[in-house]
This record gives sequence, structure tokens and C-alpha cells, in this order.
Amino acid sequence: MSIAVGPAGKVGDGVNAYYVYKVTSDTFSIEPIQVDRRYSDFLWLHTQLAKQCAGYIIPPLPAKVVPLLQGSEFLERRRSGLERFLRKVVEHDELKNTNYFRSFLECSPVELTALKAASQKAETSTSGNGSPGSSSSGALAHMAQKSQQLNSWWGKAYQRMAENDKVKLLAAKAGRDLTGVNTIEDPDFDRVLKYVSELNALVKSMQTRAQNAHKANKLAAGAYCELIECMNTIADVEESLSTSSSTASSDFGAVLALLDTRARLMDSELAEFSESIEYFARWVSAVMNAINVREDRRLTYQAKLAAKGKDANNNASQDVLEAKDEYERVHQRVMTEIQRFQAEKAIEIRRMFAQYAKVQMLCTTEMSEVLTVSNKALEQPVTTQQFTTRFSKTGEPGNNEANEMEEAMRKMDIRKPETTTAVNKVDPEGNEQYSDVCL
Repeated sequence: MSIAVGPAGKVGDGVNAYYVYKVTSDTFSIEPIQVDRRYSDFLWLHTQLAKQCAGYIIPPLPAKVVPLLQGSEFLERRRSGLERFLRKVVEHDELKNTNYFRSFLECSPVELTALKAASQKAETSTSGNGSPGSSSSGALAHMAQKSQQLNSWWGKAYQRMAENDKVKLLAAKAGRDLTGVNTIEDPDFDRVLKYVSELNALVKSMQTRAQNAHKANKLAAGAYCELIECMNTIADVEESLSTSSSTASSDFGAVLALLDTRARLMDSELAEFSESIEYFARWVSAVMNAINVREDRRLTYQAKLAAKGKDANNNASQDVLEAKDEYERVHQRVMTEIQRFQAEKAIEIRRMFAQYAKVQMLCTTEMSEVLTVSNKALEQPVTTQQFTTRFSKTGEPGNNEANEMEEAMRKMDIRKPETTTAVNKVDPEGNEQYSDVCL
């Protein structure tokens, strides 16, 4: 069972242009099937999986970006992210068996467009946002559906407020009793909720700091590029004034190679690591989405349970049973998915850190190689012949000035001065007198 997403291909020109990705898979067939899919198709699949598989952790998609920012590097990162999304779906026992996923992999673009339109029409009619119809019965059904949705929303909102500690405190001060509100106590889930909430906040903070560090590196790389441009100008001037340009070229070239390598590595060393952290943050957000679905089902069940006490009829009892079954099913899914997430999280963190360490090792190796070459060039001795300027023309005495100077320095003989002696005389009165210095 394999699945792959090919490079992006552009379709059309101008404002109507878009990119498609060739998705190749043999998940549901012996022979590989290849279809063209846009990013919006992946987004539709993600939405349908979230609706059909409530409580499961839906793998995250790459972020949506405006077309003006879709360069070659971005398209490759998006391709990799889309392929990872599909691989995660294939690895999930429940998600891969949905009819929407199979249609995504096998339908032609025309068939998929029709399926998307049909699902959108069904959602519109179910949500009550469509036309209520011309008959009075259709209008009444539409109004009843709207009223039911409003009651459900208010019941969940009231349940959420009743469980808030601050609201309880304010209600107690106002003389209102909220203790009659039913609340499902689940210590195991509360611990999971606290853990995931803290992890989500910390990972988002790490994502922000990694992005800031990457931006700082890009700014530093830009400063290096400005320095490189300035030194290139100086090297050009030196080369234009020198008959032997080897010194200027080798010295400036050695340093420029160091600066260029350093700037390039600074610009790229945190890019991949920052992207890995961004994906991990989206993954944790997907876990929070699954928890939020569980909480929504719980609030729905408790709201209907509270409404049953006011209207004890058969329909209300049936609604409570259905809401309870849905809540328990979603709750079990979420708890199972959290256990799976904790196991896969350790593997993902190890992969992310190992990838960063590998990038650093490659950067260090490349920088060391450039340092070795540059240092070897800079340690070469400089002779006086390399200082001859182009202002001396051929045939003029100035051309041999450097050679004559070097020859004169070798032949120069500096004699040591003889030791001087001074003879002191003493006059008849005993006073010492200095005599002439004899050489």
C-alpha cells in the first residue's frame, strides 16, 4: 500500500491560474491510480473526515497561502505536507476506510466536483440554511429545525456557563443556585485535557520563538550579503590596479567564500527545523479539535438531559438516549486517540530533533571544508613582486624596481662599529679630566 503526491503543475495563466498535484496510490486497487487534485480538494477531504469521523484526530494540512506567495520552495513544502497528510490517513484504520477518502483517490476531477457539490447541498439542507420551500409544511419544518438548533445552542451555552467557576461565584453572590446542573465527572479525561491544553500552549510558544530565530538568522544573512557586496567592490578595485591579480583574487576570494557560506547556512539552518515545529503545533491543535468535539457532544447530551426534566415525553427521552450514545462513542474515540498520539509524539519529537542535528552536522562539515581551503590560501607568503602596480609600463626602469630593491637588500652589508675607548687624565691637583675619544 503506497501513496505519493507529485510536484505541483500550473494550470492556466493570470488570476485564474492554479496548481494541481498528481496523487498516485494503490490503496484500493491492484494497479496504481493517478488523479489530479487541487489544494481545495485536500481541504474538502479534511473537512469531510472531521464530520464523518467525529472524535478522531484528523492529520493536519499545510497552511493555506495566497497565490502571490506561492514560490517554488513553498510549493515543494506544500507538496511534502500534502503527502504526509495522506500517509497519515492511510496509516489510520478508520480514516482510510471512509467513502470520502476512497472517492478522493479514485474519482476523476469531474466526478469529484459533482460529489463535492452533492455533499455541500446535503449539508445546506441539513443545517436548515437552504430554501424552506414553497409549501406551508416545508416552511413549518424549516422553522422547527431553526428552533431546535437555537434550543440546542442555548442549552450548551448555559451548561458551559454553569460549569465556569467565575460564573458559579457570581451566581452565588446573586443568590442563584447552579448546583442542579448535571455535570459528568471524569478525572481521567480532566488530566488528559489539562495535559493537552498545556502542551498546545507551550508548542505554540515554541513555534513563535523558532520563527523569530529564523527571521533573525535571515536578517543576519542579509547583513552578511551586504558585507560581501562591499568586499567584492574592493576586490574589483584591487584587481584593476594590480599587474598580478593573484594576491587580490585569492585573499578576497578566500574571505568571501567564508562569508558566503556562513550567510547561506544561517539562512537555511533553522528553516527546516522551524517547519517541523510548525507541523507539530498543527498536530497538537488537531488533538485539541478532537477534544473540543468530545466536549461539544458532552454539552449536547447534558443540555438534552436537562431539557428532559422539563418535558418528559417520548421524543425527549429518545433524544437523550441518542445524545448519550453519541457522547460515549466520541469519548471512547478521543481517549483511544490520545493514547495513540502520546506514542507517536515521542517518535515525531525524536525525528524532528534528529533531523535538526543532522542539518547542523552538515553545516558544520561544509563550513569546516571552506575554512580549510580559505586558511590554506591565506597562509601563503606574499612576495614584493606582487606589489608591482600597473602604473609602470613595459620597457621603463620602474618595471624592475621591485627586483632591484630585493637584490639590494640581499647584498647589503652592514658593518659593526668599532668599540670606542676614552682615556681619562688626572691633573696635578687630583681632578679627573676627560681626554679626547679615540676611535
